[in-house]
Amino acid sequence: MAEANLLNHAFTVEESDIVEFRLDSLVPHLAEVKNTLLDLKNSPIQTLITARCSTEGGKSQLIAAQRSQLLMGLAPLANFVDIELVNLEEMQEAADYVKEMGSILVVSHHNFKLTPSSSKLKATISKAMDQGADIAKIAVFHNSVEDIFRCADIIQNHSPIAVSLMGMGPLAPASRLLYAQLGSVLNYGYLGNQPTAPGQWHAKQLNEAIHNSLQF
Repeated sequence: MAEANLLNHAFTVEESDIVEFRLDSLVPHLAEVKNTLLDLKNSPIQTLITARCSTEGGKSQLIAAQRSQLLMGLAPLANFVDIELVNLEEMQEAADYVKEMGSILVVSHHNFKLTPSSSKLKATISKAMDQGADIAKIAVFHNSVEDIFRCADIIQNHSPIAVSLMGMGPLAPASRLLYAQLGSVLNYGYLGNQPTAPGQWHAKQLNEAIHNSLQF
């Protein structure tokens, strides 16, 4: 899937089958976001919205109540809605509304410094599931090949719900393709010229690599 701040971009399935809109960086353009979501609703491309908090990579200082309002305002137009695990209790009204609207709830956790232990990764996934997640999304920084082995094992053997797992840092490109091959969902790439996370593939290249690798 693709992460985009490009409202005038002509999205294509060759780039990605899902496009994420980071509302925390698009607050001045909400009318354009709404129109783009409406346009994509009649296309084969699905959409994901999130309003990320600053401590997990967000581009604004919006409080939880403001981010909840942003998500609830656009949730009926989105296929997926992402809320951080650390804020889920405070944003429970938005999470419940997402479910009512028939959107898929993605509960996310980010660690920009390291990859936690297997027990902590499993606990994060279990907590997300217990709080209503349809998909648990975990983005972690890989400092060693052992980090990749640990996450690969989580995807294959220790996830009771669908999991979107991705690495960041120098080892990220290899890990992201591997995790997609092992069954990780919502595999993120970027549109435009600027990655949104260290080690991220361009969306079109990632899409091609995943499809080519799965043909063997």
